Amino acid sequence: MYHRSHFMTKDKETSINLRSLIFQTILSIVIVLAIVFGLAFFFRKELLGFSEHFVRIFGYLGLFVGMILSDSLPAFVPPDAFLMLAITGEMDPLKTILSMSFGSILGGSLAYFVGLYLIPKFHLGRQMVLHYEDKLLPYLRKYGFGAVVLSALTPIPYSWMAYTVGTFKMRYSLFLLGSLFRFVRVTVYFYAMYLGWITGG
Repeated sequence: MYHRSHFMTKDKETSINLRSLIFQTILSIVIVLAIVFGLAFFFRKELLGFSEHFVRIFGYLGLFVGMILSDSLPAFVPPDAFLMLAITGEMDPLKTILSMSFGSILGGSLAYFVGLYLIPKFHLGRQMVLHYEDKLLPYLRKYGFGAVVLSALTPIPYSWMAYTVGTFKMRYSLFLLGSLFRFVRVTVYFYAMYLGWITGG
């Protein structure tokens, strides 16, 4: 009886967290739009100059590699920074979305295999995963591979989810399937930021 009540409470908590997560996702999109609007209004010239250098030197390969690093190394450079460079540098939307999405999925895959093969062998790695366990495992228990979908779309850290599901030996095919929703995330944020950029100018 205790165990059943315990799991019902866990499910309820997860459901509440899911509603909160949806709200946070919508709010983050609105905030990103507002921030880009402000940057376009106050710092348009500076951003155009910086992004011009980035596009000339790194191009789409820079976006691709940047996203690999962003989604394989926690606390590297946020993905939205590369979106900002692409938008202010007037890079092609389709090529931007494809290069960043593939880079993101490859970065997440690297994090998955680090979680699968390397983290269990090192004490520090296990401690890192345990630090996020309470936040991520309720989603894994209830939604399985759907938890990867949530991390691909919402503010749940995608790289940490990749480490975690790798450590807990989720099948890579399931992880990859959930990771495909990074295309949706990149597309939505690209056009939200693009809207902020053109209206701020």
